[in-house]
Amino acid sequence: MTKFFSKEEVYDNIIPNKLMGVYYFICPEGKILYIGKSKNIRLRISQHLKNGRKRLLNQFTKIKIKILSTEIEALLFESQEIKKHLPIFNRRLRKIKNTVSIFEEMNSQGYKFFQIKKTDNNSIIEFNSKKIAQKFIMNLSQEFVLCDKINELDKSTKSCFKYHLKSCRGACINNESPQTYNHRYDKALSKIYRFPINCKLHFKEEQYSTYVNIKNNRVTEFGITNKSKYKIDYPSLDEMKIVISYRKNTMPKILLNK
Repeated sequence: MTKFFSKEEVYDNIIPNKLMGVYYFICPEGKILYIGKSKNIRLRISQHLKNGRKRLLNQFTKIKIKILSTEIEALLFESQEIKKHLPIFNRRLRKIKNTVSIFEEMNSQGYKFFQIKKTDNNSIIEFNSKKIAQKFIMNLSQEFVLCDKINELDKSTKSCFKYHLKSCRGACINNESPQTYNHRYDKALSKIYRFPINCKLHFKEEQYSTYVNIKNNRVTEFGITNKSKYKIDYPSLDEMKIVISYRKNTMPKILLNK
């Protein structure tokens, strides 16, 4: 369900209390200025009116509200809507900490690898030092038989040192196909996410059950069972981070269907 409120109605505080979902600040030309999510939209918008950015408050003429049923549904819906509309006031304001993170990359031969770089919003997992991140990758490499050279931990010009120990299957010298190697890489990535590569999650929240489909370590679809369904049209790591964070912070009842 979608509702619209004029600027005058917003300031008169007639938005119903305890609506959950995603809200949009809209300018006279119909352009979306800002998208947000809240479990109590009336309260959240009142906070905008009291402490929000003056440019946003001066420019908007109406607010659109998309009413949703659960917090995880709203979080994922908001993420996709921001990517779709790119509102000018949705720039991320938080400063990135001076840490390093692991990123998912692919080299020119088609082999996926973990790369350590300065943390930004596209990272998989964050560490306090490069040494700790390297040790984390080395442990994953050992468990899933990944190549240290491909993961940029071995600077050899030919085969990596582990190949001579028979603990690398030769991806570093193209003796193993990218498809076979990447399958093990994807399994390593799924361990970081703590979900199977391909699965369906069910989050029980009051009377609703929110499902999240994951395929190849990416969220592909979500919705409320027997009520709503949304495809992921703008895939990124953000949706996986939302699911991981929600599971960690709320610890709802979750069922895994591989």
